[in-house]
Amino acid sequence: MSEKRSIGEEIFQWWRNYIAPRVQGQSEDEAEGKAQKAGSRDARQSAARALSARLRRSTYPDILFEPTVSRLVVTLGLGEHQLKPFAQTLHVISFVRHNVPDSLAKRLKGADETPVMSHMRFKQLITAERDEVASLLRRAVTSADEKCNVARLAGDMMFWGDQTRTRWCLDYFGVPFDSEKKAEPSQA
Repeated sequence: MSEKRSIGEEIFQWWRNYIAPRVQGQSEDEAEGKAQKAGSRDARQSAARALSARLRRSTYPDILFEPTVSRLVVTLGLGEHQLKPFAQTLHVISFVRHNVPDSLAKRLKGADETPVMSHMRFKQLITAERDEVASLLRRAVTSADEKCNVARLAGDMMFWGDQTRTRWCLDYFGVPFDSEKKAEPSQA
């Protein structure tokens, strides 16, 4: 019996199959050794580029009319209240060109002393209303060289709230996040 993948992982698998080939010309599975004809690979790359362009130009509810998107909605069993955050999530991840292990918040901090996104812009993102978050995250993806952990970004966007914001702040400022940290024993 296999464990059910998280919604972020499911969206990542969809991104990997339908969006990622626009850059690589093939999915990660194919890159790992599964041979495929050049013509088919070119068709897959063209289809991924076209879908990605449509997602980048579209907004809710137009995104939901894409056949691969509507199949994903059914697969995930999304409810009516989840459709708008879902469409916004697909819009934002359509700007991601490369999946990397680091979260977007960590990539926004950058490796050196100067952050990729200033503290003030990061604060604006973290304190934004739900409807503004997608637009700010789209710009953040672009600022981070279009690289981030797609599964984590997708999961965070679907469940954007106080806990997600807290984790983003900790990632951005480089503070380790341990959700299962044990309370220190009290001294008697």
